[in-house]
Amino acid sequence: MNKRAPKTAAFLFTIRQKENESLRDYMQRFVEAVHEVPHVNHELLASIVQQNLRSRRFNESIAEKPPTTMEDLLMRSQKYIRIEESNASDPSQSVKRKDRGEEKEPKKKEERKHLPPAGFTLYTPLNAPREEILVLAEQQGLINQWPRKMKDNPKRLKSDKYCRFHRDRGHTTEECHHLKNEIEKLIQRGYLRQYVNKGQSSQPQAPVPAQPPNSNNLPTAEIIAVISGAQQEEIPLTRGKP
Repeated sequence: MNKRAPKTAAFLFTIRQKENESLRDYMQRFVEAVHEVPHVNHELLASIVQQNLRSRRFNESIAEKPPTTMEDLLMRSQKYIRIEESNASDPSQSVKRKDRGEEKEPKKKEERKHLPPAGFTLYTPLNAPREEILVLAEQQGLINQWPRKMKDNPKRLKSDKYCRFHRDRGHTTEECHHLKNEIEKLIQRGYLRQYVNKGQSSQPQAPVPAQPPNSNNLPTAEIIAVISGAQQEEIPLTRGKP
């Protein structure tokens, strides 16, 4: 049975942002492509993304301060994804910028407060329920900070849904946004990798010291599922630090 020859970094130069393609969709597509290229130098990935981008603001950010890790690249892309989506939800914010094919970052506090809450915009696909992953993370002491108690709400207290992460009613463990972010942070730092579903694409969604992630740099599905050096690691752009 013939094996397909592994793709090289040159393949990634073909993954260009299409006209009218959102930054979220492009970064997801790029991360999936990185999965297909073994042993990519992460410093090179930042240069490739810069050449392939149509998003001028994000491109300028990379040029002014090149990311040194995949994690930095991913986190910075999430910032511009949120800005782009915020402007898209309020056409008045972006009408004047459409001819440049970009979304300008709001600078005023009044504008910033309308941005979606900070968090991940891409999530690593998982191969097990989040509650199961939470149990293991708890047993291994990976969760240093549990979420605050939710505000009292009569409707929530009557809910049949229970969240093991919040230890309260109102939503299920699987639906918990805080848990999704906590699991994603751990994956990006090299933990819980046995729960990464390598057959699926990423979905728009300070641990205890451990061994650093190995040098086998699979991206998003391996580490993020928006993002060091000559040593490779997982990405959605990430190089987790122990």
